Order: sequence, then structure tokens, then C-alpha cells
Amino acid sequence: MIWLVIIVIFLGTVVAVMFVFWFLSERERILAALRKPEERMEARIPTRVGLELSGPDEPLIYETTFTENVSRHGARVVTKRRWSPNDSVLVKLPQESLPSRARITYCQPLKGDEFAMGLQFSFVDYGPPSYFTSDRKS
Repeated sequence: MIWLVIIVIFLGTVVAVMFVFWFLSERERILAALRKPEERMEARIPTRVGLELSGPDEPLIYETTFTENVSRHGARVVTKRRWSPNDSVLVKLPQESLPSRARITYCQPLKGDEFAMGLQFSFVDYGPPSYFTSDRKS
């Protein structure tokens, strides 16, 4: 019985040492991947579009705001409320009858009592409403 315990301890030690050597050999790649800045996959178009934001759990409480820039998959909006990243928000354009869902990617404080918030649209398969891609500005 004691031999079995010794063999298990020996094999566990060998596996642990192999893992440590693997981690040390991959350390630079792992750290480089963690330091790599997030790059946008597409350009943002500076445009100001009015919209309404509301929480999915609070549809009656909403805020009227505007975008700073938009892309096919997202937008940057200015808001008076601090929102939590990774939460969902309902986005309604004045021309649309139903709101669309978006994910909040960030919410950063600006000067005064405003926040810059990144939105990732949920309707990626169809693209944003045509209002976002037109030359029209509000």
C-alpha cells in the first residue's frame, strides 16, 4: 500500500513540474496576449443620432440621448446615467416602433455629469437600422 502512495505522489510531482515548465515556456506569449490592445474590426462613422435608452427591466424609465459615432456593430453614446458594462440596454430610434437590444461594452465618466458608453448591437446579422448608415444627421 505504501508503494502505491509513493507512486501517486511521484506521478503528481512529475505532472506539476511539467506544468510549471510549460507555463514558463509560454509565459511571454501569454503576457503578450494579455497586453495586446483591443483593436476595432471596423471604422466608426462620426454622426449624431438621437435615441432613447432604457433598461430591459425598467422599460418605463428611459433617457433621451445621442450618438457620437456609429458602426455596423456598435455605437458610442453620451448618457447622464452610469450604466454597468455587460448589461443589456434597449435602444429605440425615433423612427423605429420597437426597441432593439444592445450590450454595454463600457461606460466611462466624461466632464461634468456625463458618461461615454459603448454599445454592441444585437442585430448584427441584419446590420444597424438604415438611419445609422445614411448621411442624415440630427
